[in-house]
Amino acid sequence: MVKSDIIIVKNFHGVFCLNLVNEIFENKYKIIDILGKGGMSTVYLAKDIKLQKFWAIKEVSNNINDTSKLKVDLLAETNILKKLDHPALPRIVDIIKRDESLYIVMDFIDGVSLDKFIHKNGAINEKVVLDWAKQICDVLSYLHSQKPNPIIYRDMKPGNLMLTQNGKIKLIDFGIAREYKKEVSKDTTYIGTRGYAAPEQYGDCQSDARTDIYSFGVTLYHMLTGKGPNDPPFELKPVRELNSSLSEGIEHIIEKSTRQDPSLRYQNVDEMLYDIKNIHKLNSKYKKQLVKKYIKVAASACLFIFSVFLIISGVLGIKSDSANEYNNIIENGSKQNGDKAVEYFKQAVDKNSSNPKAYIKIIDTYLENGEYDQSIDFIETNLNNKQSELLKDNELLFKIGMAYFDDESYAKAYQYFNKIKGADISISEPLKYYKPVANALSKVDLQNKDKIVSSITQLEKYIDSRSDVDYKVESYITLAELYRDNPQIFPQNTDKEIGVLEKASSVSANKNNAILYGQLGQAYFDKASESKIEQDKYNFYLNKALDSYKNSIQMGSKISNTYCKLGLIYKYLGNTAESKNTFQKETQLFSDDYKGYMEMALLEYDSQQSAAPETRNYSEFVKYYNSTVSKKYNENDVDFMTLKQEYNDLKNQGVIK
Repeated sequence: MVKSDIIIVKNFHGVFCLNLVNEIFENKYKIIDILGKGGMSTVYLAKDIKLQKFWAIKEVSNNINDTSKLKVDLLAETNILKKLDHPALPRIVDIIKRDESLYIVMDFIDGVSLDKFIHKNGAINEKVVLDWAKQICDVLSYLHSQKPNPIIYRDMKPGNLMLTQNGKIKLIDFGIAREYKKEVSKDTTYIGTRGYAAPEQYGDCQSDARTDIYSFGVTLYHMLTGKGPNDPPFELKPVRELNSSLSEGIEHIIEKSTRQDPSLRYQNVDEMLYDIKNIHKLNSKYKKQLVKKYIKVAASACLFIFSVFLIISGVLGIKSDSANEYNNIIENGSKQNGDKAVEYFKQAVDKNSSNPKAYIKIIDTYLENGEYDQSIDFIETNLNNKQSELLKDNELLFKIGMAYFDDESYAKAYQYFNKIKGADISISEPLKYYKPVANALSKVDLQNKDKIVSSITQLEKYIDSRSDVDYKVESYITLAELYRDNPQIFPQNTDKEIGVLEKASSVSANKNNAILYGQLGQAYFDKASESKIEQDKYNFYLNKALDSYKNSIQMGSKISNTYCKLGLIYKYLGNTAESKNTFQKETQLFSDDYKGYMEMALLEYDSQQSAAPETRNYSEFVKYYNSTVSKKYNENDVDFMTLKQEYNDLKNQGVIK
């Protein structure tokens, strides 16, 4: 570390820590700023002077005042984190011991802690909280399933949850996490955050997964009400008493999670996640409907039997002229694109529901247009419940498997791939590569990581070897999505995603693929977000994204998101005029979509905020805000939440009516 005037500070535990700001630490890291301070540690923002990459360095001091009753293991957090590999957890890349302190170098998370987010925005919309809750369940389930000993986090609270720029939740600060061991009767350390800590954390028994569930429940309460357990009324009241618009289901989940007796809580995170995913089933209205449904079971069964009879009768009644008509419909549909083609193919299904050909065509059309949700909806509505010869057709089984594969439902994909028997080479060859990938990715255990990497590497080599250009482009797009959605397997996943999409671009014969360039634009946009702190790289990747999105539009992209991202890129590059033009065009082309109006409102707000106070006029802002809320908007959208907050602030200040 370069010597200079070093400031020594003392925190409230009596721990003396060095203020390292502006120092070159270990001849490797430039200390830029203090990110935060806690009872026993200080976290710095640092930059690797060779790699020019930003890191967080946590300084933990062992020099604790003798009056403290805390039992601190300096290496506890390090020993836990270095064994873990999950996208919601920071990675440790270096450990340095100096004098009385330990310095842990880990991922820098560019985002805001949820306690600060709540402080600024107040209570959070239930739909947003449920989305975040699923992410938190995922990482807690990962921790609790560690072998040989589960990891108990023990300090769940909004201050230890980070919301990234991409709307993802990250769990930080493993200072008091511990391994659960069956042979141990009690915890080694009696600490936690008062109000969030479970009752057993202050007793003599050992904490377990249910301890984290208690703290998680209190955290959900804080998010939904805007009130922490240490705020008036200093107790956890039923959330619907504080906000009647909240669902009965979320009230039940919080009440069950925060019971004093651990045996009365959810016994594991998977139980809690099931209720979160099926929250509507916890409402009294649903339960009443369920009772009515049971009453109608007998009638429904009769109706079903009659329907099956009609279907069988229809199949047996198809004549040769009907078969010709069926083939003509398929042929006409093949001359169309998108929704028009699907319309024809659905007519063919109506004509002959036992022929797999039209089903294959419909799934193919959806997948070619990147409409994965529609393909899954079609499959689950028309095929999943069919116990017929249809699901013995190898080509149809493969297409269904690929639809689930593209939708990242790998267990389902593997299930259908596994049903394929005795297929010809056109199916058996790609199946040889996709099936092991689906199988590997369907397993949550990341100890299987090497197998996953190997199977995906083999898949990429297989795609490289193919001569069919259309197949290669479509497969590279699928592979890119696979890299994008598995950062826990591929640390440099965005680079890999860009790599295979550039391959697709290079082999594409006519370059006329709007979906490809739209996805490439998104990949470069994500790369720019990762490089946000380094201005040159940030601008470089934004410009690459800009070019890709412009290509996508030039090739006829009919996706609102393409225009939205293009407008945002112009905005981030400081080109307000082009940003405004793009968003205006979006409102013209996609008049039912709220996003163009929302972004216009945000631009107008920024414009007025930067103007002299006496010249500010928010009439255009109000106009675009009203247009936004008149559409079907997404309450989970962070930009929409920002817009709503800005509107309410201006209204509360009396600036607008």
